[in-house]
Amino acid sequence: MNVHLVLFLVSLFYGILFSWAGEIMPKYLNAEALVWMRIAFATLAFHLIGVFGKSSKIDWKKHGLELAICGFFGTSANMYLFFKGLQSTFPINAAVLMLATPLFVAIFDHIRLKAQPKTSFMLALMIAAMGCFKLLTENNNTFTRETQIGDLLVLINAIFYAIYLVRIKKLTAIYPPITLNKWTFSFGFLFITPLGIPALMSANFNAIPNPIWGKIIYILVVMSFLVYFMNAYAVKIAGPTLTGIYIYLQPLLATIIAFILQTDSVSLMKVVWIMVVLIATFYATRKSPKAKIVVATPD
Repeated sequence: MNVHLVLFLVSLFYGILFSWAGEIMPKYLNAEALVWMRIAFATLAFHLIGVFGKSSKIDWKKHGLELAICGFFGTSANMYLFFKGLQSTFPINAAVLMLATPLFVAIFDHIRLKAQPKTSFMLALMIAAMGCFKLLTENNNTFTRETQIGDLLVLINAIFYAIYLVRIKKLTAIYPPITLNKWTFSFGFLFITPLGIPALMSANFNAIPNPIWGKIIYILVVMSFLVYFMNAYAVKIAGPTLTGIYIYLQPLLATIIAFILQTDSVSLMKVVWIMVVLIATFYATRKSPKAKIVVATPD
C-alpha cells in the first residue's frame, strides 16, 4: 500500500476520533469508563501480539520505574485527560490544542540536550502561541468560558504526552515497540482501573444504541490496534520525519469532519488562525534539536 495513503488514513482516523468520542461522552459513557475500556483492550492486544511477535525481556531493575513513569504519562494520565477534556469541549478545539504536543516535545528536547534555541525557533513558537491564544479568546462560538476546563485538560494532556515522548526515547533504543507498548499499557491499566471500574459499574450499557456501539468498537479496535500497525509500517517505509508531518493534517481533517457531522461550527477567522498555528508549529518543530518531528496521538 502507498505510504502516503497509509499516513493520510491515519490522520483521517484521528480526525474521526475527535467527533465520535464526543458523541459517546458523556451521554452514554463517561471518560473514565471509555478510557478504561480502551486501555484494557490495548493491553490485551499488545500482550497477545507479544506472544507471536518480536518481544524482549525487561530489565526491571534498570528500567521498571521508567516504564511505570511512561505508562502514567503516555497512557493512563494523558488519555484520561484527553477524553475528559473532549467530554467538555468541541472536536476542533481539541484538534488544535493537540498541536501543542510537538511544540512541547521541541521545548523539552532543548532542555534535555541543553541546546540554545535558535531565533527562528523562538519566533515560530511565539507565533504559534499567539495563534492558540487568539483561538482560545476570540468569540468564535467554540473556545468559550463553557469549554475552558475541557480545553485546559486537553492542553495538559498534550504536555503529558510530550513528556512521555521525550522519556521513552532512550527505551526505544533498547526494546522493540511491542515490548514497550505491552508494558506501558500494562502500567496504564493499573493506574486507570481505580477510576474506570466504578464508572463501568454505573454505566447503563443496555441504553447504548447500535450506532454508538459501532463508534465505541471503532475507538477500541481502529485507534488502539490498527493505527499502531499503520504508523509502524509508515515509519519503517518512509521514516519518522514524513510520518510526523502528517500530524498537521489532523486539525484540518477534524475541522472538515466536525463540520460535516455538525458537531462543531467553522468560521473564516477560525480557519485563518488554525492555519497560523499549523504553519508556525511545523516550522518550530523543524528547528528543534535533531530536526525530527515526533508523531503525536489524542489517545
